Amino acid sequence: MSTPDRRARDRDRDAAIELVEAACAAGRIVEMDRDLRVAELRRAGTMAEIEVHTRDLRPAASDEDRYPTLAEVSARSGKLPKAVWVIPLVAVLVVAASIVGALVAFTDVSQTAREATGLDGDPSADVLSVDGYADLVAAVEEQSGGTEAFDAVLYPEYAVVSLPVDARTQRYRSWYWDGSALATSSQGTASSPRFDLAAVDPAVLVDLVEQVQGLVEDPASWYVIVRAPDDGGAMIWAYASNEFAETAYLGARPDGTITYDSTKQ
Repeated sequence: MSTPDRRARDRDRDAAIELVEAACAAGRIVEMDRDLRVAELRRAGTMAEIEVHTRDLRPAASDEDRYPTLAEVSARSGKLPKAVWVIPLVAVLVVAASIVGALVAFTDVSQTAREATGLDGDPSADVLSVDGYADLVAAVEEQSGGTEAFDAVLYPEYAVVSLPVDARTQRYRSWYWDGSALATSSQGTASSPRFDLAAVDPAVLVDLVEQVQGLVEDPASWYVIVRAPDDGGAMIWAYASNEFAETAYLGARPDGTITYDSTKQ
């Protein structure tokens, strides 16, 4: 049986990248997200890291006829044994079905992705700060009339959020925030519950980023994912990595209590 701590093989990474490419082709993530995810997947050292970057791409039941799961991609390509997908969800929570998620932008990849999408983030923006997060929430409220979201992925200089398009369905529209303006990128159907962006304490986000940076020597990239709480109560996930593909991530409740530490598993 495969476990989150098992070392990732080339065929594991290839199958995950194929799933990301399929998500982009289906319009579920933007090119920027695809480029960032692919870059991180190429550096992934364990199955848990691969799961971090692909879990949100698994479709809801209603989507299965039109969008392949990673297991389906693997079975079709022969790149992954079925056992790989018996992976405990405790390892991760990740970017929601729509966004983005994307993984931390180390500079070269991030710039290439932004140029490809025409979305140029403000280099002076500081989204992962108390004031930066408050600006994002204010922009979301102005755009949508509320602060509910299906998920949010926050990078130092920009963010991507999945916002409901109505009050009752799981339909979302993905928005890119560069510190000055929101720009829509893609749309789809979310598989996770809604949560209130305004209820998240940005000080907790900042503290988690500092903690996860301390778990990696010379971190080169980092980001935060926020979603509705999982079964363990984790709502905030902070991730950091360095140029040697050494990574760490933390899962925490809204009050900052750590529920998962990848370095202690």
